[in-house]
Amino acid sequence: MTDVLIIYDSNTGNTEKAAAEVLEGVKESGASAVAKKVEDVTEADLRTALAVILGSPCLHDSITGRILYFVEGLMRNVSLSGRPGAAFGSYKWSGGNLSRLEAELKSQGIRLVAPGVNSLRAPNAETARKLRALGQTVGEEALKLKKDL
Repeated sequence: MTDVLIIYDSNTGNTEKAAAEVLEGVKESGASAVAKKVEDVTEADLRTALAVILGSPCLHDSITGRILYFVEGLMRNVSLSGRPGAAFGSYKWSGGNLSRLEAELKSQGIRLVAPGVNSLRAPNAETARKLRALGQTVGEEALKLKKDL
């Protein structure tokens, strides 16, 4: 069982770098975590994760097609209601991806426990700090949930 599953898509590598910062934050909380590209996530991954963090680059002021396909397909096959989660991403021109990611997580019943973080291109030092804080918060929430099991 993984405490926190970080699911992301990345076109240019910026969101992958952001995912690495989120992963570090989760590890700082003491929770276990795995970061996977969206196409590598299985139904078993979702079923066994206590918390879910979803990341996408911004494409046409929204999320990528791979993330959309995932949330409208595989993610709807698994009950995620009540689990903690958060969203992150990267953008170049506009940041409409973050609100869409958060809406998708909420539609699955996921409790957003940290404010979403969007990085203008690759994360700078300040954005990296926010991404790690996001990961740490979700990790702490996953550990609370684990203790109650």
